[in-house]
Amino acid sequence: MPETRGQQATPETKEEWTRAYQIYKQAPGDPRDEKNDRTKRISYVARQMNLTHKQAKRRVRNYEAWQRNIKKGIVQP
Repeated sequence: MPETRGQQATPETKEEWTRAYQIYKQAPGDPRDEKNDRTKRISYVARQMNLTHKQAKRRVRNYEAWQRNIKKGIVQP
């Protein structure tokens, strides 16, 4: 059901995904190591939003999937 991500989500949930992704993009990371860079950025999001690492990772991942589905034309923004 990943194709329905963004159709079933409420506007408040989408706002939270967007906020998490904005924090993720501003977060300091490790440019030398791609995997470690993402982990550090997600940990930063977790600290800023008062979430666990797993919750922060899920919000960032959902936002990215939602944006992919918008590009594919599966969901509306």
